[in-house]
Order: sequence, then C-alpha cells, then structure tokens
Amino acid sequence: MASAPTSNRVPRPTTGRDDRVLIIGAGSVGLLIAHNMKKLGIPCSVFEKDAAIDARERDWSFGVYWAQSRLGECLPEGIDERYLLENVQVDNYITDEHAFIPCLNGVTGELTSKIPTPFSLRLQRRKFIKLLSQGIDIHYGKQLTDIKTEGGFVTASFEDGTKEEGRLLVGCDGARSKVRNVLLGPEKGALRQLPFMHSAAVTTLPAETALAIRKMHRRNMLATHPNGSYLWISVQDCSNTDPSKWSFMFLQTWTDVSGDAKATEALVDLATRPEIVRDMRNRAKVFAESFSSLWQTIPDDAPAWHGRMSDWPTEPWDNKGIITLAGDAAHPMTFHRGQGLNNAISDAASLLHALMDHYPPSDTSSSLPFAEALKVYESEVWERGREAVLSSAQNTEMVHDWNRLLQSDTLRIGIKPRDSEEGIKTETRAEK
Repeated sequence: MASAPTSNRVPRPTTGRDDRVLIIGAGSVGLLIAHNMKKLGIPCSVFEKDAAIDARERDWSFGVYWAQSRLGECLPEGIDERYLLENVQVDNYITDEHAFIPCLNGVTGELTSKIPTPFSLRLQRRKFIKLLSQGIDIHYGKQLTDIKTEGGFVTASFEDGTKEEGRLLVGCDGARSKVRNVLLGPEKGALRQLPFMHSAAVTTLPAETALAIRKMHRRNMLATHPNGSYLWISVQDCSNTDPSKWSFMFLQTWTDVSGDAKATEALVDLATRPEIVRDMRNRAKVFAESFSSLWQTIPDDAPAWHGRMSDWPTEPWDNKGIITLAGDAAHPMTFHRGQGLNNAISDAASLLHALMDHYPPSDTSSSLPFAEALKVYESEVWERGREAVLSSAQNTEMVHDWNRLLQSDTLRIGIKPRDSEEGIKTETRAEK
C-alpha cells in the first residue's frame, strides 16, 4: 500500500476557486476526507463536537480487511502501510496470506473454523485518529444544531452560537448523525433498533492471563454458544515489554429476550461499570473453561459500556447539490463481520475519485460546484452501503443462531464483501 492512488491517477491541486468544504465529525472517515481535500487543494475545515481529539475515554481497535489500497489513496502525504504497522497497529504482527481469526465452539472450546484475514491490519482507533488529525483545520467543541442552504451555500449552526459557511457539507458524524436527520427527517433517518445487546470492556490483565490469551491466538479470537451468545477477545495494545501492561478488548453480544413473554432470563440493570463487568463475567461462565476463565479476570473498574445494537439500511437522500454523508452516518451497521471501517475507507476513496473526475465542474459558472461529483459518489455509496448494512444484519442474526451459524457470512465467506462483482478483493502486499 502506498500513499498515492493505485490507479496511478495522482490528485491534482485545483486553483482559482474558494469552494470551502465543511466536514462534520473528526472520526476516521471525516479526517481521511479532509486529507483528500487537502491533496486536491480544496479549502476544508472539520467540526467536532468533542472537546479534544482524545476526549472520549472509550477506545477500541478495528480491522482493515479488504480496503488496504483504498486506505493508501487517502492517507496523509508521507504516511504508508509501514508507518501504520510500526506506529498505529495494536501489535507488531505483520500478517501474511495464512492469517486468520479462530472461531471456537463455546461448549467444547474446540476450533470450529478459521476465518481468513490475509494481509490485514488491526489499528488502534485513538492512535489512528491522532495521526490523521495532524495538519488538518479542526474546530473542537462544535455541536451541530442546524443546517441551512441558500444560493449555493450551506451554513452550519452550532450549539455555541457560531455559524460556518461553505459550498459543500459532508456529514461524518457517526451512526446517530444529525446531518442524516436534517437530510431525511428524524423519522426516516432514525436508527433501526435490533434485538441484540452488547457489552464491552478494555482493560489490562494479570500477566499470566495476558500470556494465555496470546498463546491461544496472538491477536484476536471469537467463540459462539448454542444459547445465542457471541464472545470476542482482541489485543488493544501490547507494545510494552511487560505483559501485565498489555491491554485487551472483551466484547459480548447476545439475543435480547426482554420482549419475549416466555423468557426466563432475569433482566439486569447495567448502569455502572462494575455491573456491566459482573454481567460479562457471568455470561461467560457457560462457555468452555479454557475461554470462560479469561473473562473472570476482568477487573470491576475496567472501562466498560453496554447498549442495544442498531443500524440504518442506507437509502437515497436529497443532497440539494451541497450536502452528503459518509461512514457510519451513511451506513451504520453491525460489527460482527468488521465491514464498517472498510466501507468508510471506501467512501473516502470513492469521493476522492469523483472529485478528481468532476471537480472543478464542467460548468465553471455553476452555483453548485460539487453537484456533479456528488451524483457519481452517492450512486456508488447508496448501493454498496445498503447491501453492507443488510448483509451485516443478516450475519448478526445467524451468528446468534446455533442452527444457522455455519451458513453465516462470517463462516461462509469470512470478511470479504458479499458481492464479489464489486471488484473488491483481498490483496497481497505484492499487488499493492
């Protein structure tokens, strides 16, 4: 993977125009798009509701499985895969064509399947965001309240009373996107609540537990149980030489039975960290001892969170020639196949290509200079995003159904996009 587009179409700086772009949200996709604008010479500012880039205590990692080359197109100048491997990955593991995620039988602890992840990356989100924030005009503490369009300009209003004007606004403000609600209305833009719950914790562990986890698999593993539970463990940071200082992410998901009149499971009020952690330890007890014992070492005060899973099957929006969406704002999806970041990266690359081909517009007098590029970009994102959301939801249903588990995309085709006709494939490093 290199910093320049693999298609050999080098972004050309544009001159003579002052078509400012407003990006709402300083997450991964928002910052990748900002770097693309910078490469194209398009003035751009990012507005983030948090007080700082690292204001959130919660952190996690994510996998780049099939969007490596697209990521390379969008990275800052001078940053390539080697830099990510050395500075942003959760570990120093360089994957090859044999890399995989082990799927374990929750009852016996035996290996059920190897999910191929050839040449994949696993990045720490916080480190990745800090890297991408460098050299970008970011305004923090900017909670979006309203968007208005008039005369070819878009104006964003913020909770602090300030306003910003531009010729294009890109909503990269996550699954609960305010921009999406403005475009579609609060009802059509609302998340779809799913019958699955999740709890997660990121923590250090006793040295012997940390070593035991990495002996089972050096990076990540998952287990499923006939009762409809799914458990995941992955390395968050093992850069320290002391195993007791390594951190890991523990994730559980399960089918919600609270709406079932025949349910026998007692509902638990998971309002505090200790309550979440105790519930996680309790749920893990039904799994094989070799796996369950790892969960019993999570400390009560570990940073932990809990909630209901949700998504939004992508549907077309009226961009007014001046507003669009990207990343989780455009296609929030369940995470069991790790498709979210890969699709977000694809959004950034798709918008880059559309701008390279259609900006400046053929009609230089147009009051909507980005309209041509948005038409091309959105036609691709709407189709790809909807398929990814719906197939991810179906996969989530199946990994929680013991009788359908083997037919799930996770075990049937792994982490590749379902539709091979998209022309997306997992690449070897020699091909990048």
